[in-house]
Amino acid sequence: MKSKESIAPPPPKASPDTFVWGLSSREAAILAAIVLATIAIYLPSLRNGWVWDDWPQIVDNKLIHSWSFVWNSFIHDAWWFLDPARLPQSAYYRPLQNAWFAANALVFGMHPALWHLLKIVLHGVAVVLCFRVTQLLTGDVAVGLLTAAIFGLLPANVESVVWASGISKPLATIFEMGALCCFINRKPGWSRGLVFALMLYAGATLSHETSILFPLIVAAYVFLFEGGDEGSGAQAQTAGTGPRIISALRACVPFVVVAIAYMCARVNALGVGTLFGLHQQANGMILRGFREAPPDYSPSQILMTLPVVLIAYLGVLAIPAMAAPTHAVQWIMRPEPIVFISAVALLILAGAAFVLAWRSSNRRIYLFCAAWSFLTMAPSLNLKYLFYLIADRYLYAPSIGWSLAVAVTASSIAAAGPRARKAVGAAMAMLLVLYAASAIQIEHYWHDDVTFFQRCVEIAPHAPIYRLELVGVMDKARDSEGAARVLQRGITLDPNDAYLHLRLAQQYQMMGRQLDFEREFQKFTELSAATIQRQRAAESSGASQPPGAP
Repeated sequence: MKSKESIAPPPPKASPDTFVWGLSSREAAILAAIVLATIAIYLPSLRNGWVWDDWPQIVDNKLIHSWSFVWNSFIHDAWWFLDPARLPQSAYYRPLQNAWFAANALVFGMHPALWHLLKIVLHGVAVVLCFRVTQLLTGDVAVGLLTAAIFGLLPANVESVVWASGISKPLATIFEMGALCCFINRKPGWSRGLVFALMLYAGATLSHETSILFPLIVAAYVFLFEGGDEGSGAQAQTAGTGPRIISALRACVPFVVVAIAYMCARVNALGVGTLFGLHQQANGMILRGFREAPPDYSPSQILMTLPVVLIAYLGVLAIPAMAAPTHAVQWIMRPEPIVFISAVALLILAGAAFVLAWRSSNRRIYLFCAAWSFLTMAPSLNLKYLFYLIADRYLYAPSIGWSLAVAVTASSIAAAGPRARKAVGAAMAMLLVLYAASAIQIEHYWHDDVTFFQRCVEIAPHAPIYRLELVGVMDKARDSEGAARVLQRGITLDPNDAYLHLRLAQQYQMMGRQLDFEREFQKFTELSAATIQRQRAAESSGASQPPGAP
């Protein structure tokens, strides 16, 4: 990698062998090969069908073919169509996501292969933009190519690519990368590049709420690379901290204005009560004693759970086999060894990474990687309002910072000499092959509902939602015996889950097993009565502790 940290270096003079962005014919061919390889490893997913949220959002959505669906998505939440008379239905304001669904339905109908193909192509576009952002940040084409290859093949991104409903994060990430490219290439003042950057950032906010912190990414870029003036990287190396801060704050102001406009639109669509999340209210199943009321997690419980979640996310990025449709990470309700182990591990990793990065001549690149990954990830760490603590799709944007850091590190090691270059080249080739093999294996889990939920139950056997969903899709596939076995295994793991007993009783009744039905229904009656008594006792005493808490 180039030792001088310059941003957006002047493009070389045009020559017969120079392509767009100053790439030589060889470099352009390598970039094209990376994009084609990325597309190739995802082609098996064209055999996949609809999975989970695809059904209510796309297939069973009767309004998706009307223009009012798109218009109402700009003034209501993303799930408004489930029950327009009771809004909001969710805490998600993602109008461009629904616009994408409507456009796909108009062009492709309900053929899942075509929906998957377009998402694969979109991921190819993201790979190209990842290369361009890296090229502008480092001025090094080789680092850009390696970063694009890592990002394109990273198993952590499989969910975002192969799940038809999971379009919001890729859309937002592409808009953010495009905005950053335009911002880096802008001219002083209110230039066309700045205007395009603001427009693309607006598209990112309308795609996914995690884009809200992009102004801080702009500020980090200006602080690290532009110094006290809209100048070159050389000025950034000599400017003091004060001018850097002032310049960074000045540069991010237009983006903050866009963010404020987005928040106003969000409040208008969702209301003030859902500004930062949607509180889960007690439903009929809880009131009738079918299920326990979800606990209201305290700040201490959130703080104890957060290190475990972060370690799990790092594992998904670093270990290809850890990428999966779900993860067996649960809330930490009281101090446990895993909390301290995770917190200490995070501190050690963060401290070591900071020391090594600070000693490196590429420390500004490393610091920007950290800023990008953290700021694109931070809104997804609002654990209290998440349905699932960990989801691989939340890593789509942060994985760009990870990929760049790995590529810069590999480039630095390779610069030590010919032997190091060969060793790094072999290691990176093996890593990319491993990524590709893991990605192909993981995308199979998204083939259909039965395959998906079977894998989820294998990973998180104590999560009742996956088990119940699996039972539902197995019944739909007319595998009643298999559905009964799934419920039996669930009761073995959690014999005091009243709703599992009720669901098994219903399953037996459907199968004509009357004695088994009566036994399970009796057990359900006893457990639900006990649950109602606990809830009443908690209400009368003002207690709010979850069941089993001391």
